[in-house]
Amino acid sequence: MAVSAVLGCGRSLPPRVVTSEELGSELGLGGKVVAERSGVVRRNYAGPGIGPSDLGREAALAALADAGLGPGDLDLIIFATMTPDMAFPGSACFLQDKLGCDTIGALDVRAQCAGFLFALAAADRFVRAGRATCVLVVGAEIHSAALDQSPRGAAATPYFGDGGGAVILGAAAEPGVLATVLHGDPSGLERFWCEFPASRHYPARMELAQFEAGAHFYVLDAEAVHPQAERALAEVTREALGRAGVAAESVALFVAHYFDHRVARRALEKLGIRGDRIVATAEAAGHVAAAGIPIALADAVAAGRVRRGDLVCCAAFGAGFSWAGAVIRL
Repeated sequence: MAVSAVLGCGRSLPPRVVTSEELGSELGLGGKVVAERSGVVRRNYAGPGIGPSDLGREAALAALADAGLGPGDLDLIIFATMTPDMAFPGSACFLQDKLGCDTIGALDVRAQCAGFLFALAAADRFVRAGRATCVLVVGAEIHSAALDQSPRGAAATPYFGDGGGAVILGAAAEPGVLATVLHGDPSGLERFWCEFPASRHYPARMELAQFEAGAHFYVLDAEAVHPQAERALAEVTREALGRAGVAAESVALFVAHYFDHRVARRALEKLGIRGDRIVATAEAAGHVAAAGIPIALADAVAAGRVRRGDLVCCAAFGAGFSWAGAVIRL
């Protein structure tokens, strides 16, 4: 049976940087309050007309270059996003076209903030089953176009940013994906969701009353979600390490992914993991959902925090609720 290896990593952040000072004036709060509430000092926003497939393309090209490959080497694209370019077709189809990948398989995965790890697990299984030999796994988000920039959005808007990340998985003799763990719990999903537009709403997916009420913006009850996220991130990290048969001491870097980086870091530190071995993804550029983990991996490689052959343990928790863990060897 074939196994998959991580061949390359890449990332893309849009050039516009939005500081908490700038955002605070729009939300009717001071920049200091925005930074204290969210823990985010700066985030990146894409410009008009830019979709997640555009950020995904830049990240994919960087990952392919890192792997010494080109778009023609791919035989499958799996795209994780909670902010697709449009209702349909999926963002993977747009990315396929932008890369010139002809008629290979291209599909979207919807597991929100844990989406990249769900996509990684799916790609690994395609390779192990012998159904693919070179898979592009992308996470990319454009949150800025869906955020309430008025005082009504003060609870959710400061956390989020835009970005894209990618890895290339290829068939190999030695495994690079040592374990993946996937979980979901739909109870209480209204604590973190976006209800409209909704195809279940008849006769129109959204009416003027819902629009005026801001029901198309993110709803986030952070204080209600934090305790579940903190428990789940710790538990899934232990579960992934156990499934991989790897001791925590053997792991070069832990990547913790949640919209509040302080909660993510606390979850892993309670396991006895030193802070200098943890990357909490939302700390540097805000929460970019499915893009957070692949961006963190690409940054860690570029900065020399991890090297080829090192073990990395990733954990993510997000809307759904969905959470996941993975142990990979770069």
